[in-house]
Order: sequence, then structure tokens, then C-alpha cells
Amino acid sequence: MNTSYDSPQLDTVLDALANQKRRGIIHDLSLQPATIKQLARNQDLSLPAVHKHIRTLENAKLIIRKKAGRTNFVALDGNTLGLVQNWITQYHVTWGNPQATLENYISRMQT
Repeated sequence: MNTSYDSPQLDTVLDALANQKRRGIIHDLSLQPATIKQLARNQDLSLPAVHKHIRTLENAKLIIRKKAGRTNFVALDGNTLGLVQNWITQYHVTWGNPQATLENYISRMQT
């Protein structure tokens, strides 16, 4: 399934991933689920700062959060990352390297 370049959901996900700390959180969660405190420690963030990043990632549907008692557990939601992967993959040039493709285009335009 192709993802449209003008998808509002894609905009939200790419905006969320534009921040280095949020990409770090995604990296940590790709290894295993974690608590908010673990993520704050791993990313060298205060609890209020990590909560702000978690809300952004949650709004983008990149992560899921579950509270058990007083502890918040967070896990990666791979389905939404698949949306970005589909969008990128559909533009992958398979008929040669970028330079060869550009050269082929230029030669066709000059004939």
C-alpha cells in the first residue's frame, strides 16, 4: 500500500521524528519496552521533558503507553513506523544509482 506524500498522519509522524531526543526514545523502545523513568535516564532528560516527548510520540501513534499502578510503561507501535517505511520505499529508485538515473534523464531530454 502506498502512502500519499500529503497524508496528515505522515506529517504528524515526520514532525515527531524530527527531534533527536524523540528519535532516541524510538531507538530505546525498538530494543525493548521501558518505563518513563528509564527513558528519561537513558536520554538524559528531566521527567517533565520526557513526558512532553512521550505525548508527542503518543499523538503521532508511534508508541503506546500503559499505566500499571504508579508506573507508566511505554512500547513502540511498529504499525505507524510502517507508514513511514511505505512512504520512503515507494520512492526507492530501482533502475540504477541516482547519478546514472540523472544521466539517463538528461540524455533523453537532449535528444
